[in-house]
Amino acid sequence: MFVKLFKTTWIAKPRASWGVADLAVSALTPKASPAVAVERPQSAMVLTEAGGKSRLWRGVAKIYERIFALSLVGLVIAGAAAPFGAARASEVPAPGSKDSRLRNVNYDVNNVVVLNGRFRHALEIQFGPNETVTQAALGDTVSWQIAPVSNVIFLKPREKAQGTNLIVLTSGPAGTRTYHFQLSMGAPGTMYGVRFHYPHQEAATAAMMAAVNQAELAQAAEGGVVKQALDHAVIEGARNYKYRVEGSSDLQPSEISDNGEFTVLRYPGHADIPSIFAVDPDGSETIVPYDVRDDFVVIHAVYRQLRLRRGNIVLCVYNEGAPRNDRGDRTGTVSNVVERHVKGQ
Repeated sequence: MFVKLFKTTWIAKPRASWGVADLAVSALTPKASPAVAVERPQSAMVLTEAGGKSRLWRGVAKIYERIFALSLVGLVIAGAAAPFGAARASEVPAPGSKDSRLRNVNYDVNNVVVLNGRFRHALEIQFGPNETVTQAALGDTVSWQIAPVSNVIFLKPREKAQGTNLIVLTSGPAGTRTYHFQLSMGAPGTMYGVRFHYPHQEAATAAMMAAVNQAELAQAAEGGVVKQALDHAVIEGARNYKYRVEGSSDLQPSEISDNGEFTVLRYPGHADIPSIFAVDPDGSETIVPYDVRDDFVVIHAVYRQLRLRRGNIVLCVYNEGAPRNDRGDRTGTVSNVVERHVKGQ
């Protein structure tokens, strides 16, 4: 019975013959909005001639047209609002590894950081170590108390208020940075501290430190090579063993030689080393510089006569080798392979 009544009062009509309802819906649909796509049906249900004579069915038809138009309006509004909702980039700081109330977040100028406060609890926001807070704009200065100190901001809710926003400007080596926050009260995940991290800056700093370490290692290696070359210079070249001694044998080294640059005295077994003096042509004595390398005492010159003393005991050492200068091309050092270069010359 109902089906028969419905068939006599309603009929499917092509979209081209739509009436007022079709025009109303078309006006509500944006013509140049690629983000909103509303597909209209190919046909619509309209009253037949018999149905149009009934006041009841005419009322049903009007209700149908209004419901259809309102449904399209909802689609249009939702589609138009979608791009704005998708553009939001709020970020909740990640919980710390030891305590979830201490949070970490990477800096992004395009993100809004969500902070969850708690009544009668302070919240610390820590920026980069070389940054200084220059300005802070708080949306609700009645419900929230703010105290910037160097690169830190302390926030404290004064009362149980609604959420607000906070904008912070800092100055540092990287220039001016802008931070945006959304403050909320009583939300899950209360925060006591939030620390910002800067991945790009930290990566650049780590790369620079690695380069410095590499340079220091290279410099240390170079210094080691130079030291080895200078140490080797003590023993390189033809040696002169023509030395004669007179005096106490208690002070006599087991070996005496020179290479034209250094004189080497050997005292095996870490024996006590006497004081060493060079004898000038007039017979006066001058203390000579030397260093000890294992069993060897290295004197930084070659002398014709040396005197070794310990208390009243004396040993005279005479160099009977021919005077020579095997290093015609001077390098500025005691080594043939290490050259001295004076900066600015």
